Amino acid sequence: MPRARFLGLIAATAATVGCATGPGSIGAVLGRDDESRALHVREVPAGLAADRAGLVPGDEIVMIDGIYARELPVRDIKRLLRGDPGSTVDLTVVRGREVRRVRVTRTALRDAEVRPREERVVP
Repeated sequence: MPRARFLGLIAATAATVGCATGPGSIGAVLGRDDESRALHVREVPAGLAADRAGLVPGDEIVMIDGIYARELPVRDIKRLLRGDPGSTVDLTVVRGREVRRVRVTRTALRDAEVRPREERVVP
């Protein structure tokens, strides 16, 4: 069975409108398969950017702004998914046998967001 690395919460949103002063992101929990390096959506918290864009758990993110996700280290994935609140990122997503192109409008990270701990998977 392939091992998966938990990448953690990639984003959250501002608790109230107008308080966005920090960085933004897509608002999804992602995981990467250690063998295939496939990047999957694990959780889509309600009301965050990924949810608004229609992403669902199980979606595979194949490309981020035209760059293949399997080739990217985690730090570059985070860099590409984060940006100014209100800016967009284009994702190519595989859901089952369907390929979708999804534009996600980033939302602000919460100041006091509780983030899950990243799990270390030892080969």
